[in-house]
Amino acid sequence: MIFKEITVREGYYKKTIRFSDGLNIIYSQKNSTGKTTFLRAIYYALGYPIPGTKGIRFDNMEFLLTIESKHKEYKLHRIHSCLTLDDGQAKTDYTLPSDFHKLMEALTGCNNHNILNNLIGASYFDQEKGWTVLNRGKVVGNISFNIEELVRGLGNKDCDDDIKQLEAVEQSLKKYECMCTVGEYQNALLQAGVEVEESVEERDMGIELLQVEQAQTQKELDRITGYLNKNKALADFIAEYKLLVQSDNGEIIPVTKETLVDFADTINYLETRKSMLLRSLSSTKQKLYELEKEKDAEERLFNLQTMIESFDADIKKIRVDPIEAKKVIEQLKKEKKQLNERIRVKTKMDNEVVDQLYACICSYAQELGIDSKYLDPNTDYLFTKDLQSLSGTILYKIVFAFKLAYIKMIREKAGITLPIVLDSPQGREVEHTTVECILGIIQRDYSDHQLIVASIYDYDLQDKNTIVFKERMLTDEDIMTSES
Repeated sequence: MIFKEITVREGYYKKTIRFSDGLNIIYSQKNSTGKTTFLRAIYYALGYPIPGTKGIRFDNMEFLLTIESKHKEYKLHRIHSCLTLDDGQAKTDYTLPSDFHKLMEALTGCNNHNILNNLIGASYFDQEKGWTVLNRGKVVGNISFNIEELVRGLGNKDCDDDIKQLEAVEQSLKKYECMCTVGEYQNALLQAGVEVEESVEERDMGIELLQVEQAQTQKELDRITGYLNKNKALADFIAEYKLLVQSDNGEIIPVTKETLVDFADTINYLETRKSMLLRSLSSTKQKLYELEKEKDAEERLFNLQTMIESFDADIKKIRVDPIEAKKVIEQLKKEKKQLNERIRVKTKMDNEVVDQLYACICSYAQELGIDSKYLDPNTDYLFTKDLQSLSGTILYKIVFAFKLAYIKMIREKAGITLPIVLDSPQGREVEHTTVECILGIIQRDYSDHQLIVASIYDYDLQDKNTIVFKERMLTDEDIMTSES
């Protein structure tokens, strides 16, 4: 892959830079002229979630990047999360970051995500973090590099099921650790003399049940009252007509409330039932009133509480068994350890990439004059996490040796020839001669790779294309005219 040209636009400003296929020096006589921002802009235009620098927001800018990959030219046009790729035959739109892997597959011909995730970490040395990333860590912004992932990709090792299981275990572990933290916080409240209150769920459930009971009682009361009113109205209606009936023995009997059979008993039953329902309804309303009053008082209290008091009140409502949570945490930690070990073994087992990387690293380390005491005599050194013994020039040289090995293996195993981008290679503890030696190795062994170096030193190297930055990335000289 070779960067051919980039155009950056922001408002009335437009800057276009053309690169050579070989060595490019982004040069300025002093620092803070926009060199780092410019290098990051290249990778942002390529689709990466690269952060801007102070005062520069890439999501407010427009980028046009031309690259060459697999002997084919591509034009990329990016504005914020929208990127269009033109391969000369068709234009394809991508939405970032969700379509990032699809974009990189189109540019590199590689569909192995383990490799694609680590391309920038292998070949880009960012000024802030890049010169200290040995085999894992943040390259720039939140973009990470992980050697285990890269080695699995280059060696075609399939650990996807184990990795998914590991991710699930890690998520569960985080949840249980948070749960345990809540339990410890509750204990702290208790020790401070603040008792954990009963859950308000029971009270709210009680309110709901009383509301249902009130509605049912009111419905029954309305029904009984209706029966009473209808019976009394019927008796009054009959009495108005002064009806008479004759018994079997010829006696004439007037039809009244008193002569209707069981009328009085029915009325008494309905009256008694109504009285009972009224008492029950009154009791339910009283209980409901008291609970709602308690709830209203609590809500008013919450409105007066500070944020921490409100937080404490919410924490009190959560039921946590910290002892059981700790048991689960220990089990999950064991499972996580076993999965990590299984993935580690699968990554290394019968993987020639491990041996080849180690041999390449040792070769460059020896050429750079690194004492053998800083290199373990076995391939596990590739995956070391012990960097305490490394500092200054030693760390600088070892990081460089590691990354050259990554670039070589990516080219040989994945067929991707990456540009090598160095931001400010000469730090406070690194001598000028060391940097020139490193650049010489790149030109000697990686002549097929494009090399871009941003520095305040204009290194004395052959066939270089020097791009001078004066004040900042976009200057008044870059203001667009009507012709542009």
